[in-house]
Amino acid sequence: MIIVDNALKARAEAGNPVRVGMIGAGFMGRGIANQIANSVPGMELVAIFNRSIDGAKRAYTEAGIEDVRVVKTVTELEEAIAQNKYSITDDAKLLCQAEGIDAIVEVTGTIEFGAEVVLERSPTTNTSS
Repeated sequence: MIIVDNALKARAEAGNPVRVGMIGAGFMGRGIANQIANSVPGMELVAIFNRSIDGAKRAYTEAGIEDVRVVKTVTELEEAIAQNKYSITDDAKLLCQAEGIDAIVEVTGTIEFGAEVVLERSPTTNTSS
């Protein structure tokens, strides 16, 4: 972990954090959101998808982040990321298609849905990346 910690520290110091999108905001997702927001320098949780917008907002709120935007399009999400704003959505594909998200964490616990998300993000199936 020292290598990863040092790499993340360097990204934090350079103002270039790993921008993370999270798919799912249940119990596990809320824990991950809290961990990234409060304990992982060099990572930024830029967007959360949940079937319920309120669930996505709750994950940010429990992590101490109150100012979030509801986004409905890839353009809105990309603009929010460029402006260093946090986003929530009820459309998982937005996170898969948006430029500016470096990594996606899928924590829904639903195998079929998770597979669809992975395939949507895959460079071989996603022509927008």
